[in-house]
Amino acid sequence: MSDTTDGQTEERKSGKRGEAAWKEDRERIAARNDEARKAGKQRREDYERQRQEARNAADLRRRAALLKETH
Repeated sequence: MSDTTDGQTEERKSGKRGEAAWKEDRERIAARNDEARKAGKQRREDYERQRQEARNAADLRRRAALLKETH
């Protein structure tokens, strides 16, 4: 019975061993991290944009309410 991890499985699929397999894994992990970083940045930008839109809408409501009170 062999005990394999995902890294070993990937190494066998690519046919690379040793240093080449290590470099390939490192590049794959770096690419996955870059994708995760980009996705996180996009989520934060979307979240901040929604917060700003909510603040702007609340400000418009307050201004409209103040105008009604003065007229």
